[in-house]
Amino acid sequence: MMIFLLLLFSYITFHLYKLTIQNRANSCCYMLHYECYKGTEDRKLDTETCAKIVIRNKSLGLQEYRFLLQTIVSSGLGEETYGPRNVLEGREATPLLADSLSEFDDIAFDTLDALFAKTGISPADIDILVVNVALFSPEPSLTSRVVNRYKMREDIKTFNISGMGCSASIVAINLVRQLFRSRGKALAIVVSTESIGPNWYCGKERSMILTNCLFRSGGCSMLLTNNGSLKGKAVMKLKQSVRTHLGADDEAYNCCIQMEDKLGHQGFLLKKGLTKVAAD
Repeated sequence: MMIFLLLLFSYITFHLYKLTIQNRANSCCYMLHYECYKGTEDRKLDTETCAKIVIRNKSLGLQEYRFLLQTIVSSGLGEETYGPRNVLEGREATPLLADSLSEFDDIAFDTLDALFAKTGISPADIDILVVNVALFSPEPSLTSRVVNRYKMREDIKTFNISGMGCSASIVAINLVRQLFRSRGKALAIVVSTESIGPNWYCGKERSMILTNCLFRSGGCSMLLTNNGSLKGKAVMKLKQSVRTHLGADDEAYNCCIQMEDKLGHQGFLLKKGLTKVAAD
């Protein structure tokens, strides 16, 4: 009886140890490739073009013009940023659903095409897909749009992240890492971008018009894995991720909020406490 119990204890200990090692291996997160979007020349938003767009807003006064132009010049964005087509075409006040879809397609498909071509990975090899766009959540979903474009597998795990703002990419990577814990030797893709075109602010509130000066069209696609045999091909390894949620704090909740101004123009209100909240 004693021998049996010893053998049973040894068997359980061995499998618990094996499970611990396996879980530790699965929790690794390697980035195999990172593809950043570079817009076409017809979408370039240099200082001169920015000035033309600002002047086009007839609701602004001289003080607002001066404030915006000064902000654009001192923002550090430079001459090599890119804007949405509907804004460059003068349709910022009347965006269409097609504008949002086109903006997403340009960024997501351009970076994904390049990612698959450069890595040799087939879309059919992808186990997890996460797409984050804070301000655009259509039907069918954006992940379904990607799956349909590349004819991905039926058992792929897909997740759409919206409303997360500048933290969305980190949240998406953290989500992938958590999913890796229950799935060995998996490949995941994170597509991260924003829908700028239909969310261009056409009013004159300084705290809301700042977003027009600071944010541009852009995005990326990342290929991640927990397959240890591929770590030699990794460009980097995630060592640790810590996420804190300050939504219960009123100052944090309201520091960056989508709303309408007094004249009904929709946009984003950025408060002075944003940098403090972000630092916390």
